[in-house]
Amino acid sequence: MKPPLILQKIRSKPATVWATSAAIALVNRLIYTLTIACIPDLLQRSMKVPRASNGIITAAFGIGGLLGGGTIGYISDRFQTRLIPQLTAAFLYVVAGIVFFFSKQFYQIVIFRIILGVASSIADTMLFTTVADVYPAKLLGFKMAVLFVFDNIGNMMGPILGGKAYEKMGVGGIGIIAMGLGVAEMLMILVFVRNSLDIRQAQTRRFTVSQATSASDVLVIESTIVSSTPSSSDLQKTATEDCVSVDAPSVLESTRTEQSGGGQGVPMWRILLKLQVLGPTVSIFVATGLQSVIETVFPLRLFDRFGYSPEVIGFAFLIVGGILILAMPLVGWLNDRAVSQLGEHMRFYMISLGALFMLISLVITALAPRYSVLVFGYAVFGVTSMVAVVPAQSAFGDFINAGGEGGGMAQAFSLAWLAEGLANIVLPPVASGLYATVGWLPMLMVLGGGLCVACAAAVLAFPLRCIWRSRQERLRGD
Repeated sequence: MKPPLILQKIRSKPATVWATSAAIALVNRLIYTLTIACIPDLLQRSMKVPRASNGIITAAFGIGGLLGGGTIGYISDRFQTRLIPQLTAAFLYVVAGIVFFFSKQFYQIVIFRIILGVASSIADTMLFTTVADVYPAKLLGFKMAVLFVFDNIGNMMGPILGGKAYEKMGVGGIGIIAMGLGVAEMLMILVFVRNSLDIRQAQTRRFTVSQATSASDVLVIESTIVSSTPSSSDLQKTATEDCVSVDAPSVLESTRTEQSGGGQGVPMWRILLKLQVLGPTVSIFVATGLQSVIETVFPLRLFDRFGYSPEVIGFAFLIVGGILILAMPLVGWLNDRAVSQLGEHMRFYMISLGALFMLISLVITALAPRYSVLVFGYAVFGVTSMVAVVPAQSAFGDFINAGGEGGGMAQAFSLAWLAEGLANIVLPPVASGLYATVGWLPMLMVLGGGLCVACAAAVLAFPLRCIWRSRQERLRGD
């Protein structure tokens, strides 16, 4: 049975895709952070688990992320569906809540985190993919930033809600909340969500018709472009844009011809090998990995240094989340502003600038003598990490949209989750071990410093290569 006409119109609007994706981002992060504040108490006091094992919990989430993120992008692109993966993620939230409700042993917590990782990777991949499906690249920075706003609202509310539920009802309270949120998300998707690829195709048809009515204008523009000769300053400014616009279609179109069936399954490794994708992928690995490191050891630091309860630890996340909510729209707006004024290459410079600021914030956090300074350093890190992540996520949409039809969109955003999942597997156990052996300061300085430098180097490789190629072309022309 078809839904009412007014509901069909609502479901077909890009704004609805954006709004429902924001709601999914909120639920996704809320469920993930429900257990952050209570993990030290649950594992160390109730289950008597060694402190170094806390990193295994975060790593389990990363394993689930690799399982979900490594497959869902190909499945979604191959079978041309976004709706089924979204429903699958919501269902897995319910399953994770059931597992946590009955958890009494450490291995059950690990299973819960693996299931949660699968669900979260699917949800994250789809919410970014659906927005990139229906909005042009020049608007993605602000759109992505708003998604991160709701993500951080969940990050702010989750530890508080989870801490209170745990203190009053134990693990059962958190399990009930997770199940309820999963059911609510399933209902929202069934009522309001339409396959974003259908909306994209409708937009493409309308655009094609409008273009056909002004074919003579297009010919005039094309003749003007062919006859014009760019100056050296123009070549310098557009070097990176040329690399993006030429490389993306060549990869996507060549891979489409190799596919059979109804979908556009583009091998992820073909996309990852491009520097304009590899750099942002590395930046997401670093930024989200360091975020997971802090989420793992920050509660331990507050517990060891100040002896704070789960509820007080959760309040620290509330403060950081509030700051991020205020800062994220500005980060997205500045990203779009810089790209529109100075060109797409600015995304890469902004990511590298974010890496530098992350390093500075880690120094503040590592040297913090008081609770207030520690929370301030964490808040600065949260904002600066988004300075890197927002343009990195937007860069995926830029690259795929340059191919024309959006083939491989879900797989491009799957790379982001594969990077995050791998970071969650590798970095938190290393950080937990270093924290237990060498302490807070050396752990942050060695691990954070090395990763931030590697991030800046990987991201700057693409624009620097394009500038070098531009100069070589000018020299040969002279």
